Amino acid sequence: MHCPFCSAKDTKVIDSRLVSGGAQVRRRRLCNDCGERFTSFESAELLMPYLIKSDGTREPFNEQNH
Repeated sequence: MHCPFCSAKDTKVIDSRLVSGGAQVRRRRLCNDCGERFTSFESAELLMPYLIKSDGTREPFNEQNH
């Protein structure tokens, strides 16, 4: 995760907690370059796979049809 203060790529997680009934994770982070602390929120994104047909069209994967 990039630091929002100095854009450094090297940050570390110092605390993690579940929020929103377990639907999200709140992480307190520390930038190793500038020393600033910030919070990030993470949630799972469920994306169903798509099939790309030989003609280039896409359709949602349906396990019952395959």
